[in-house]
Amino acid sequence: ALPDIRNLTLAYALAGADCIDVAADPAVIAAAKSDLDAAEKIAQAAQRSDYNRPWLMISMSAGEDPHFRKAEFDPAICPPDCPRPCETICPAEAIEFSTDFMGVRRDRCYGCGRCLPVCPWGLIAAHSRPTPLDAVAQQVLSQVDALEIHTHVGGYAAFKDLWQTLQPWIDDLHIISISCPDDEGLIDYLKDLQRIIKAPESSASKDLDASGIAVETKLHNVIWQTDGRP
Repeated sequence: ALPDIRNLTLAYALAGADCIDVAADPAVIAAAKSDLDAAEKIAQAAQRSDYNRPWLMISMSAGEDPHFRKAEFDPAICPPDCPRPCETICPAEAIEFSTDFMGVRRDRCYGCGRCLPVCPWGLIAAHSRPTPLDAVAQQVLSQVDALEIHTHVGGYAAFKDLWQTLQPWIDDLHIISISCPDDEGLIDYLKDLQRIIKAPESSASKDLDASGIAVETKLHNVIWQTDGRP
């Protein structure tokens, strides 16, 4: 929920976080930026010379990625005597059984997966809902400082398409983080991605100077997240 995003953004900013990662959603970004401004004012009022405004990062997906999943189930087939542990365990209060609504409120669910193992009947599934970059790039990429790309081994074509789409905004991003879960062939796949990033059509390429000698242009700071999970 947006109030939670605001509270967490303010807390993490004042605690000294370097970067805050949020969903690529205009409303979420606006909420986070509002509290980054508030944190900056609080730090200034407290005369905190050590305060640095965190970078705001958004997450995008190059293909299927559990990071963007949503819980789904049909409440009509839930047994009436079920104690509904899913409703209790959901930290976002996205699962609701009331007279007005039954099921998962998609605008609240952020895919934590806590409800999946607690359903006594195994009726809850998680379906990936990647955010298409084309649909939101114009709205969000110009408003943030950093980008996290979620990919997976075998997703070469999707990553290449996404990277090419990013080019108009790439020079304005301070950090690009690439998150890839562990799988067979991970190292070779990451090397393939590195070649895409360094390809001539990208801004991290070699250009020719006036004498015709190849020179390095800007190469962005890339963080390779290879901790095994998205």
